Amino acid sequence: MPKKAPKNAFYYFMLDFKDEQSKKGINYASLAEVSKAADPEWRNAPPQVRGRYEARAKNEKERRNIPIAKYTSTGIPLSVIEQEQKALQEAIEYEIQDIINMVKTKKINKTIYEDDVYLIDVNYYCKTSTNYVIAESTVLRFNLTNGFRDFYHEMINPGFIPVGYASDVKLGCTDLGLDMPDDSTPKSNYMQILANIIDYLKQKDPSVKTLPPLYTMPDKVQPVQDFILQMCQKSGEDEFLFRVYRLDTLFFHLINNIKNRSNEGLPKESLALVQLKKDPFKYNPGLGCEHHEANEKSVECTTSRTKRWAFTILDSCCPVVGIPIIPGQHVPIEYDVEGIVKYKDSKKTWSGPTIAGAAGPSSSCNTTGNESFLEQSLNSTAASLAEHSRKEKRTHAPLRMPQTDYSKNIRPAPELTDEEFPALSIGAGRGRGLAGSFGKMKIKKNPQ
Repeated sequence: MPKKAPKNAFYYFMLDFKDEQSKKGINYASLAEVSKAADPEWRNAPPQVRGRYEARAKNEKERRNIPIAKYTSTGIPLSVIEQEQKALQEAIEYEIQDIINMVKTKKINKTIYEDDVYLIDVNYYCKTSTNYVIAESTVLRFNLTNGFRDFYHEMINPGFIPVGYASDVKLGCTDLGLDMPDDSTPKSNYMQILANIIDYLKQKDPSVKTLPPLYTMPDKVQPVQDFILQMCQKSGEDEFLFRVYRLDTLFFHLINNIKNRSNEGLPKESLALVQLKKDPFKYNPGLGCEHHEANEKSVECTTSRTKRWAFTILDSCCPVVGIPIIPGQHVPIEYDVEGIVKYKDSKKTWSGPTIAGAAGPSSSCNTTGNESFLEQSLNSTAASLAEHSRKEKRTHAPLRMPQTDYSKNIRPAPELTDEEFPALSIGAGRGRGLAGSFGKMKIKKNPQ
């Protein structure tokens, strides 16, 4: 039989209250009546009285070997938080192991260069206490051989602004180049969007039962998971059908599994995230959707971001395995590939920046991404210096002088004579013996 729940301090107070009232001739039919009558007395009881009953309840729990639950300041049991942290750690370990297994399996099967990788990114108007209000999403696929393939993009209209979050929504629209939610137009159909994403992930093999993972940046994992959860709840789909993994973890294991030499690849997983955050293709034109290109916010477009993530990985991995870089597939179509090749021929190893006159150590990760990023930096810096030299130096008009004449208050310095200077004496100090030395050398003063 299951153990009975432990009694609290109020329970023992009710027992004593019932005994006292029965002595006065007042009897109660049930504990519910006792509880109703004892509640005001318990609320008004002084701390020392309540403490006595709390100690009694604690001793009873210890006697029955019942563990005492600890709570946070918000009333959440610590055991629940520990359980959540353990589950999160297990999920992270499973994700890393799953990525490692997939990469190694594809390498063994020799499909690592042709198998598609799917990226996902979202923009959201704001984050409420319960979820993210999503405004835009993009799912994109690419592989090492063919580079960028295609993408599925959606602008999402939630149709409402959450109560109390109007300022957050306005700020999000300004920062991300979005339109305000419009309740006069039909809401976006989450069921249809979810069906489109599933069809997009299954386009290579419609009969597949397990969907490929969706990769995104670490700060977007939670918004993407919440977006998928919202769509699944509205359509009755199982959210565990989707796997949302970190893109930097995939990048690290991918490049280290395809490298041919020890000096290639990434020595630490943190460097994969650093390389992605460098975002070398950030300001390439024509990567965003029509909406963001029109309002000059292409950098914040989810389509532009996913393309730049894919190009960054391709730009780093393709030279390692000898895959030729094709503009429009492995790098943006406007990217200067010939300039990169010429730069690589003229300077095989990067010796560090020389603009400031100091050269740093050579990079251990010799990828096209590093060199192209350096080349852009050098060109932009040289262009800015040249432009600065052509411009006229700015001249500033002097500030208005004060009208008050302070010259009359300035007193002239008094004239000093030889009598007012005492002779140097021989004594301790930094100038010791100077007077005597002058006398021995028979140095005379110049006549006035």
